[in-house]
Amino acid sequence: MKNFLVLNAGSSSLKFAVFAGDDLEVVVHGQVDGLGSIPAFAAKWPDGTAHPGAAPVLPHDAGHAKALDAVLGWLCDNGNGPDTLAGSGHRIVHGGDIYTGPVIVDDLVLANLDDLRSKAPLHLPFGISALRRMRQLAPDLPQVACFDTAFHADQPDTEVRLPIPQKFHDKGYHRYGFHGLNYEHVVAALPDLSGKPLPKRLLIAHLGSGASMVAVRDGVGVATTMGYSTADGLVMSTRSGALDPGVLIALMRDEGLGLNELEDLLYRQSGLLGLSGISGDMRELLASDSARAQAAVDYYCYWAARHAGSLITALGGIDGLVFTAGVGENAAPVRAGIVNHLNWLGVELENQRIVASEMEISPPGTPCQVWIIKANEELAIAHHVRSTLKG
Repeated sequence: MKNFLVLNAGSSSLKFAVFAGDDLEVVVHGQVDGLGSIPAFAAKWPDGTAHPGAAPVLPHDAGHAKALDAVLGWLCDNGNGPDTLAGSGHRIVHGGDIYTGPVIVDDLVLANLDDLRSKAPLHLPFGISALRRMRQLAPDLPQVACFDTAFHADQPDTEVRLPIPQKFHDKGYHRYGFHGLNYEHVVAALPDLSGKPLPKRLLIAHLGSGASMVAVRDGVGVATTMGYSTADGLVMSTRSGALDPGVLIALMRDEGLGLNELEDLLYRQSGLLGLSGISGDMRELLASDSARAQAAVDYYCYWAARHAGSLITALGGIDGLVFTAGVGENAAPVRAGIVNHLNWLGVELENQRIVASEMEISPPGTPCQVWIIKANEELAIAHHVRSTLKG
């Protein structure tokens, strides 16, 4: 079987990975960072060592289209051109009410995705741009769109609805949830990695630059912190998370903020950056001796635990907790800070193993086991591509 290419386009990056078509083992992976400023290309073997292939030269103004051109050129030069592929998969943040599972992209699908741009204006354009360019460069290669919202599509109506008039709900103003591709990966990977059945009541904390949590009962997502937009729920790097809507009205009325200024405030100037006045990068805040940096970290942990409590209510208890994504995997003080607020539920960490980043970090016999699982949206997408093309 031929291989699969997976593309994951973010606001300033393009990740790529080639998976062997028979067993979905990684052949090569990498990314282009710094798009729109100073782009940097890196490629690695499956074991994490640097690939010896010469990195392509990218202009300073390179966007996603030029980055994809460079990635495909590099893959061709290193034996992974389109002729070696059975298909490619794309991470698409929002599927709206139309797409609740992966879909092979044709002109109609692409037009529908263009119509959805307004639902995730800071995320969807990048995934669509990479998808459109890939169709131009390899028109005969099947393209499969995979959606972050799909994991949450079966949530009950009480979770999905917003308390606003029905006419707005009918137009799509309701809760969607995001980070679903990584949640799929965690649910699929945990039993194999732990050697135990999936916990009946599982809480997953995807803590990265964007952050959310999901409540999973019997393998199915039943509640999540992100709602209509990716700015809802947890405090994030530069996004506000949940915010009293009255504040937004006051900012527009009393401070004269327009739509673009408000969007910039909520998505790019708030969260950890707004709280600390220093940085939205958790690594910088943990390394800082500033009181404001420490206060921002404490705030982050406290409110993450507050949201966790809400999701645990939706589950009716908790049997397992997974930390995933950049902060969740690497920031031991943050994991400890969140868990300290949940001790009353029987959630504990084993102190001598907190820094070691081992997969299971709770004491033996604890009523709620705690794990770290590395985020892998690309593998979830590869599974979808294979199953969709077979189906």
